[in-house]
Amino acid sequence: MELVCARANAWTNQVYVVNVNAADPAGVGASVVVDPEGLVRQQAGHGEEVLVDVLDLDAVTRVRRYGSAGINRPWAQLARYGSTIELPMYGGTFRTPDWMEDGDGR
Repeated sequence: MELVCARANAWTNQVYVVNVNAADPAGVGASVVVDPEGLVRQQAGHGEEVLVDVLDLDAVTRVRRYGSAGINRPWAQLARYGSTIELPMYGGTFRTPDWMEDGDGR
């Protein structure tokens, strides 16, 4: 279940997710590095292991601009409605992220 959540969070927020877990016997291991499109780049086993990866931060910009697999741009979809999206749990409304120029991610 944790892998599913890491992939979903990476895809939804269009960021890299590095999910670190303890190895056996204290934990279950399986640490993971997921890219902004939800693809697993590295995954550890259940024992002690070191994962090494180079994160391409330009991939975050590309995914945010053109979408996952070139078809989905969740931030642009939210920005289209701007402050009309009420978020009562957070005491306000949706705010377009600073990295989005002109409200469309370009």
